[in-house]
Amino acid sequence: MRGGMASIALLALAGCAGLSAKDAQRYFVLDAAPAKAAPVMARSAATLLIAPTSASAFYDTQEIVFSRVSGQRAYYQLSSWTEPPARTFDRLLVARLEASGAFATVVQTTSGVRGSLLLKAHLVEMFHDATHDPGQVRIWIATELSDPVMRRLVVKQNFVVAAPTPSTDAVGAVQAFDVAVTALLDEVTAWTIEHANAAR
Repeated sequence: MRGGMASIALLALAGCAGLSAKDAQRYFVLDAAPAKAAPVMARSAATLLIAPTSASAFYDTQEIVFSRVSGQRAYYQLSSWTEPPARTFDRLLVARLEASGAFATVVQTTSGVRGSLLLKAHLVEMFHDATHDPGQVRIWIATELSDPVMRRLVVKQNFVVAAPTPSTDAVGAVQAFDVAVTALLDEVTAWTIEHANAAR
């Protein structure tokens, strides 16, 4: 029995040894650069609610999406996000809007707090367009700002941002996604503040 257990242990070690660092699954954190300093503006008395970002089915995943042929999409092998990008975008957006100082309170709808404005975002598309080397990443977000008390739509907008990739692989795509997400957060934040002020 001891000999059999030893053989199994040796086989398991041999299997692990056959996996190189290059072949191991890699997990990447989607991140954004801090917001650039903006002119101080009057703080709104509004409480801004942010709904959980929804995502199209193919992009509601931890997989990193790429395209090497126009009209086709695929997932990178052995390279994933630490969590679905839509979930990360929620936290980054709340942090960016809080840092703007434009609202009395910025919270997610899951907090149970009542608010005077509601921001919804939907991740329509997020992929590495590698149809031409080294390509670029593209993110398409659809947003809606509404008055939840009056049940009135204030405004809606599509945001499409792109950023060039330094290399035609998942590592290059991740670097470009961070740049694109930073630009997207800046645009959505400025848009939200502008229309929230107009809606008061």
